Amino acid sequence: MTSKIEQQVMAGVGVIYTVRTLTNATALKLYSFVAASYVLVQLTWVHKVFANWAHVGLSGTGQFVTYAVLHTHLPVQLTLVVLAVISISLLRDAVRSLAHPNLQMA
Repeated sequence: MTSKIEQQVMAGVGVIYTVRTLTNATALKLYSFVAASYVLVQLTWVHKVFANWAHVGLSGTGQFVTYAVLHTHLPVQLTLVVLAVISISLLRDAVRSLAHPNLQMA
């Protein structure tokens, strides 16, 4: 049987652990990735991008992506840069985590 003080201390430890888990570097990167993805969807008509891409086909993908990125508005370009940086950072964290399985992602 645990005492009331022990329950309060363990509850405090649980809260601190949860807050630290939700605010570690990887979690913040994931939150930023989701937010930037949402902004990109709000700034573009994603269904039209994919519809136009379907007309180009796989052979013209590189040219299509280059043209599409260069001819968008500045906020879309900045969002794409943010997404690229966050994606690279998350990928680096994942590779580091897989290379050292006993270390946590942070």
